[in-house]
Amino acid sequence: MNYALILAAGVGQRMRNGGLPKQFLKLNGKPIIIYTLEKFDQMEEISKIVISCHGDYLDYMQDLLQFYQIKKVAGIVVGGADRQESLLRGLDKIKDFSQDPETDIVIIHDGVRPLVSQTTIMENIRIAAQYGCAVTVHPVTESVVVTDSDKIEMGDFKKRSDTYTLTSPQSFRLNAVFKAFKDNNDQEKHSGIPLLDAAMVYASEGGVVHMVKEQNLNLKVTTPEDFYILRSMLELEENKFIFGL
Repeated sequence: MNYALILAAGVGQRMRNGGLPKQFLKLNGKPIIIYTLEKFDQMEEISKIVISCHGDYLDYMQDLLQFYQIKKVAGIVVGGADRQESLLRGLDKIKDFSQDPETDIVIIHDGVRPLVSQTTIMENIRIAAQYGCAVTVHPVTESVVVTDSDKIEMGDFKKRSDTYTLTSPQSFRLNAVFKAFKDNNDQEKHSGIPLLDAAMVYASEGGVVHMVKEQNLNLKVTTPEDFYILRSMLELEENKFIFGL
């Protein structure tokens, strides 16, 4: 079976809105988190959804699920102090449901990435089932340098065609990612590198990460500017159907 874990426990400090967390902000009258959940709820390949939610908004989330008729949510857990703790709490909940954690797939996705395509989700499931792990990446379109100083030497320039940004979803065989988290003694760093997501924890424990390359704008809403870009992209999606694009 395939389970979706949707991360919606953040408070959105960079949004500077002073009100609702960014996942609950509305576009065209609908909260961002609902756009995201609908993508997974409408897929036959997704069996159940678990949401890691900010503790102050559990009742609000329940009300939204009922109002927008999101059917596949089987559990809501209180998010932790950071992303990794929120992930672990969600994984624990999914493990309660799982009948075959060796082969069951968990698709981990940011609640504030509503533009993810169902094609990308399907490819995540396929690759994770085959290899144990799939991570969505976006090819970089700008020139890239990697340096730990404010000076750039020729060796700091990287080949653009070999460079990617990590987005989401990130997908795993359930037992494999669960074991990586349990075996990792320092979920903050590995060889001095912060472990910012599940794929990095998985790789730090020797797991091989396989990429799913996407071309569409799978935007994560982090800043006020992102909010307005997302609004334009959602309008574009709607107009594609209206005008047959």
